[in-house]
Amino acid sequence: MLTGHYGPAFIIKAIDKKVALWMLFIAVQVPDIFWGTFILTGIEKARLNTELLSNPLELYYMPYSHGLLSSLIYSLLAVVLLLLFPYFRKNKASAWWIGAAIFSHWVLDFLSHRPDLPVIGNTMKIGLGLWNYPLAAVIVEGGIFLGGAIWYAVKSGGFKRTATWVFWLFISLSLVMSSVRELIMSPVNINSVAVSALCFYVFATLVIYYVEKNEKRP
Repeated sequence: MLTGHYGPAFIIKAIDKKVALWMLFIAVQVPDIFWGTFILTGIEKARLNTELLSNPLELYYMPYSHGLLSSLIYSLLAVVLLLLFPYFRKNKASAWWIGAAIFSHWVLDFLSHRPDLPVIGNTMKIGLGLWNYPLAAVIVEGGIFLGGAIWYAVKSGGFKRTATWVFWLFISLSLVMSSVRELIMSPVNINSVAVSALCFYVFATLVIYYVEKNEKRP
């Protein structure tokens, strides 16, 4: 998944308004931020296989970014580090929500990935393989993302005029991008995929920071 990972960020924000949505946007992509960085530095390996359905990524070595054990460690470490700050000591729930957001990435990847998610190291690889069913993969990812976005928009009370346009344009473009992922990634090399993904995470976080700052206040 790509945009689908933002669904839990929207859902958490709708449940607890004290959590910063821009922080949740970073949190839900922590494993992929590590993945992109590790691919570019050669620590992890992947290749593009255009014969694969729905998503051409062949993720054959990613023990540090997408392992079950490493994901749990990232989640708990984030909570511990956040609780060092006075704000999060006063709002402990926010720290735990951010930790949960990080781990949500692995949960959704388990649903969508082929058996390429290692449990420990690069061994015991699992994944339910929703990617093998392109239409279902698009529907599930789009549903999680759009459902979360709508719930957040309703619970936030809406946004100022310009922010409203920015928000729904971002949602629309993200849904289109997810639907044509295979066309986007197939002509390029794996490093280009990593760079484009990292750039998108920065862009998405900046957009949602602007939108969140322009929520209508009661």
